[in-house]
Amino acid sequence: MISSTAEYDVVIMGGAFSGAAAGMMLKREHPDMRILIVERTVQFDRKVGESTSEVAGCFLTRVLHQGAHLCAHHYQKHGLRLWFCKTPQDSVDDLTEIGPRYQSRLPTFQLDRALLDEHLLKEACDFGCELMRPATVKTIALSEDAAPHTLEITPKEGPMRTVTARWLIDASGKAAVLAKKLGLQSTIDDEHPTSSIWCRFRNVNGLDSFKSRSMHPKLMENVRGLRTSSTNHLMGRGWWCWIIPLSDGSYSVGVTWDRRFFSLPEGPSLLARLQAHLMTHPVGRLMFENAVPVENDTFYYKNLAYRAERVAGNRWIIVGDAAGFMDPMYSHGLDFCGHTVYAACELVKKNLAGEDTQAITDYLNMAYPRSWRIWFEALYKDKYAYMGDAELMNAAFLLDLATYFIGPVRLVYAHPDYEWTRMPYDGPAGTLFGNFMAFYNRRLASLAQERMRKGIYGRCNNGHVWLPRQSFSPDTSAVRLLWDGLKVWLKAEITTWLAPTPATSPAMMVEKPAEA
Repeated sequence: MISSTAEYDVVIMGGAFSGAAAGMMLKREHPDMRILIVERTVQFDRKVGESTSEVAGCFLTRVLHQGAHLCAHHYQKHGLRLWFCKTPQDSVDDLTEIGPRYQSRLPTFQLDRALLDEHLLKEACDFGCELMRPATVKTIALSEDAAPHTLEITPKEGPMRTVTARWLIDASGKAAVLAKKLGLQSTIDDEHPTSSIWCRFRNVNGLDSFKSRSMHPKLMENVRGLRTSSTNHLMGRGWWCWIIPLSDGSYSVGVTWDRRFFSLPEGPSLLARLQAHLMTHPVGRLMFENAVPVENDTFYYKNLAYRAERVAGNRWIIVGDAAGFMDPMYSHGLDFCGHTVYAACELVKKNLAGEDTQAITDYLNMAYPRSWRIWFEALYKDKYAYMGDAELMNAAFLLDLATYFIGPVRLVYAHPDYEWTRMPYDGPAGTLFGNFMAFYNRRLASLAQERMRKGIYGRCNNGHVWLPRQSFSPDTSAVRLLWDGLKVWLKAEITTWLAPTPATSPAMMVEKPAEA
């Protein structure tokens, strides 16, 4: 039996994915634990339609056991698909396509986050968590010794309430309450100056529709799965668009760009700029020419990447997006949510049971920023420089996903009790893989610059359908795909350096930022 002079054993700030998951995981194993979740919203608003990766899919189905809910209320995702063009006037039949030939082997989903978050919060309450909603944490007095933490909480209706807690979990998302309060948050705007606009659309013409396939018969060739259930990405130099189908029939659509390389078309509003940009890509035009945006559903974010320099202290810990975020390209945000939430729950349980947990705290404070940095340099640093070149992105697609399946995906399925408490790319093997990934990522960015100089950037953006030999899975097939990626990379190196340099080098096409 857990006992304490504090009113609560754990107070969780934020009731969305990470907060609800933490409450659920703690309460289902320790029904006598006193847990309060403080959520500021009356109901969760519409978030970005979010794809999960295979690690997050594992967390959702094998840790949170949400398979039935996900299959009934969300799209099952079937891989990542990339579309390239040379000009806006290209036919869809002529575009280079990269993506899976078949359906995926492991569970992944296209999430309606508001729906999922509400469901998880209800489950946490069903397990016995107390909920204050809507309510705002006004002040936090963190204890530096064994005394409880003290929080002043203001509900929307009623007087302010002062509560005490032995543990505080910050799951406040991008608000990052504790990281900002303690001066722990850092950004990398100089290395990764990204912005994003998104909206939901209805009346979208899907890629598997009769209309699309009648207009472009090649959509019936090569791919045996459904393109609609993939996360379709429109690709260009310095930018990419996501197209995510949601279970209510709408599509989440957004564009993320690096301001060093690209700026959106001018327009009277954020929505107008997003729509104008979609029309510059043949697939965007096919799908969204007659689409209707959902009213009051356009959002804009600037400087997406941030992280906390420390994530744990004297009986407090930061989880999920409150700890950090990197880039939405590969949908890895929920991966870190899963790892940080699981690690936080193990830390809290052991500490409340009377164990000395300083070593765990020290590990997390070292491992989280280190893992974040390894992942960033391996996957995203300067990647926007080569996003518009199909051949370079094909190499990255194969190499990035193969190393992901060989490492993080394989490990959470094979050794869940251990791996979920660790951070991704942990240990000597993880460091070796991370360094290898960062090396080829730097090489691909350098090749993009050289291709721009020689006027051959995007030379393979038409006329190719590049589909991996088999579906990705955490077994020896991922090694074969890694070998395929190495061959594509080597070919790109050779063709780039053998290409002649024109007498007059083309401009680098670097556009000045034009922020909203």
